[in-house]
Amino acid sequence: MKKIFLLIIGLLNITFITGQTYSSIVSDKEICDFLTWMSYNDKRHKPEPKPKNRQIYYKILKWDINNFIPKDSTLINKYKFDVDQMYIYTRRAKTDTIFDKEDRNFILEQFKAVKDSIWHNKFTNTKLLKNKSQTNSYYYSIPLFSLDKKYVIIHKQFYCGSLCAYGGYYLYRKVDEDNWEYVTTIHGWVS
Repeated sequence: MKKIFLLIIGLLNITFITGQTYSSIVSDKEICDFLTWMSYNDKRHKPEPKPKNRQIYYKILKWDINNFIPKDSTLINKYKFDVDQMYIYTRRAKTDTIFDKEDRNFILEQFKAVKDSIWHNKFTNTKLLKNKSQTNSYYYSIPLFSLDKKYVIIHKQFYCGSLCAYGGYYLYRKVDEDNWEYVTTIHGWVS
């Protein structure tokens, strides 16, 4: 009996360590819970009935290192980064005050800890697409959380056809255990 118990504990431990698919810092459950909520409840751009099967492109939208380098950084001059439309901590969006230094460091660590480039699981009420040119499809990055997990920022895009798309970086605030609310868009665009 003791050997079986130790074997189960060992297996659970291995599953816990290797079970993370998307990040080595934030749990897959936290990531998937937020994306499920956003896919089903967020009506930021299009007032629509709750979607039955929101179409999500299976490749994870990538973050860019320029999102995390301030314009006054010595790295800008040294490596000639172009951050004009990339940096996510802006005064206009108020993200320069929402995220303190510890949050920014934690978000950068999450960026560096991204482990995969494709979505392996579909989220509730979603369908994963492999055809990039299919219209009415969403593209999501790995969401990055504040240190206290009260805020999350995500890079997302929506493609609805030729010359029909929008996207940007979207900030949400946690309102209770299961719900978030939209706060602001950073560097939003529409075509």
